[in-house]
Amino acid sequence: MTEKIIQSEIKLKGATLEEIAEIALHSLYPNQKSKTLLSVNDVSGNSGAKTYICHEDGFSKCIVKINDGESIMNSHPNTTARVAAATKVLREHGIAPSILMNGIDFHIERSAGNSVMKDFFNFKSELAPPDKLAELLAKIHSVPTNWYTPLKESFLDRDPILAAILSPMPSHAPCWCLPWSAFDTGLPVLGVGNPDITSSKKILELEIETGVYKKVMQCSAFFPTSEAAKRQVVIHNDFKPDNIMRDPLTGSLTAIDYDLVQVGAAVMDFGLPYTMWLGSRFTSFQYRKAFIKSYLKASKLPASDRNVNEMMLDCEINTIVAFPGLLSNIYDAEVPLLRGIKHPTAKVGFQAGGPDDSPNGLELVDLLSNAVQIVRSDSNLIHSCLNDGLVMTMFKQEGFGSKSLNSWLKEMQKNRMLRLFGIAEDEGADLFVAKHARK
Repeated sequence: MTEKIIQSEIKLKGATLEEIAEIALHSLYPNQKSKTLLSVNDVSGNSGAKTYICHEDGFSKCIVKINDGESIMNSHPNTTARVAAATKVLREHGIAPSILMNGIDFHIERSAGNSVMKDFFNFKSELAPPDKLAELLAKIHSVPTNWYTPLKESFLDRDPILAAILSPMPSHAPCWCLPWSAFDTGLPVLGVGNPDITSSKKILELEIETGVYKKVMQCSAFFPTSEAAKRQVVIHNDFKPDNIMRDPLTGSLTAIDYDLVQVGAAVMDFGLPYTMWLGSRFTSFQYRKAFIKSYLKASKLPASDRNVNEMMLDCEINTIVAFPGLLSNIYDAEVPLLRGIKHPTAKVGFQAGGPDDSPNGLELVDLLSNAVQIVRSDSNLIHSCLNDGLVMTMFKQEGFGSKSLNSWLKEMQKNRMLRLFGIAEDEGADLFVAKHARK
C-alpha cells in the first residue's frame, strides 16, 4: 500500500533543529499526538541540499532535505528535474524510500534504516559484505533508463559549445559523467569544499578555453572495452559507505542520496568507489574480485575469470576520469588539468607554471592516454594494475619511461594530491596501502 504524502505550506530553510524535529514528528505520526522526542543530526554534504537525519529511541526514522538554491547541486532547474525524475523511478522500483511530506522548500522521506559505515572509507563488513553491496549496485543498474533520454537531450540543448564536443562521443564514453563534465548545468562538481557557483563556472570556462576539456572528454583510451562496463544503466554516482543503509528488521541494503543519479555506462559507478573505498588502498585484490564477480552474477552477465578481469581493468582505468578525477580539486590544491593556469581554487604553492614546467594539462592527457594503452597491451602490467591499482602501477614503473609523466606523479605525491586517485600518503609523503589491503 502506497503511503499518502502530506502536502505542507511550511518552509524550513533557516529552521532550528527543534523546528525540524517538530515537522518531522508530524510527518511520521500525522493522525496522533505523539510525545516522542526526535533527535536531529545535520549530515549535509558540500554540494547538495541541507540534510538532516531524525532518530527516535536511537533508530533512524526519517530524513529531512531542505533545498538550498545557493549550492551547485540545487541552483539549476536541470538538476531539479533530473533528481526528481531519478528519485521517482527509484521509488517505483523499491530502491528509494517513500516520501512522507512535501513542503515548499523541503521534503521528508522515510528512513532506509541504519548506517553500515565503519568510517568514511570503509563498511562494517558484518553488516555490508561485498556480495550484498554488489547485489545492491546491480539492482540499481537494473532500473529502467528511458526517463533520462529527454533530459539528456535538453541538457545538450543548453550549451552548443559543450554539445559540439560531447555529441560525437559514444554513450559509453566517460565524458557523459555529469559531476565532472557539467553539460547539464555548466557547473562542475568539484568535491569536498565545493567552491561557489561563480568559481565553478570560471573553472569550466578555463577548461574549455585551454582545450583540456575537449581533449580529455574525447580521449578514446579512457573508454571501457568490456560489454559489462559499457552497458547503459541508472548510475548512482555516489555509491559509498555513508550513502548505504541497512533495514534492521530485514537486513536488506538500500542506497540513499540521489543528487547525482543519471544514466550512463555501468563503469561510471565503479571509478568513484575505486578511489573512495573499493580500490587497492582500501581492499585486497580478492575482495575486489569477489565484488565484481558478485556484481556480474547479480546482473545476469558472464562471470568467468576473464570477464571479471576485463571488468576490473575497465574500473581501474575509469579512476583516471572518474569524479573527482583530473578536472576536480577535491583536496583544494589545484585542478590537475589546469596546472600552470591561474584558477579560482588553486592554492599558492600548488599552481605549476612557467615555460619550463611540464607536463601542462594538454600534455598530461596524452601521457595518461599512452600509459593506459601500454598497460592494456602488456599482461604483466595488467596483473600489476589489478593488484596495485592503475596510478600506483604508473608510479612504481616511473611513468613507463616517461620523464614528464613521472615528474607529474612525483609532484602529485609531494603535494599530497594522489588521493584524487585513491592513493594515500603518510606525513612523509611516502605512498602506502592500508594493511588490510596488502593481504
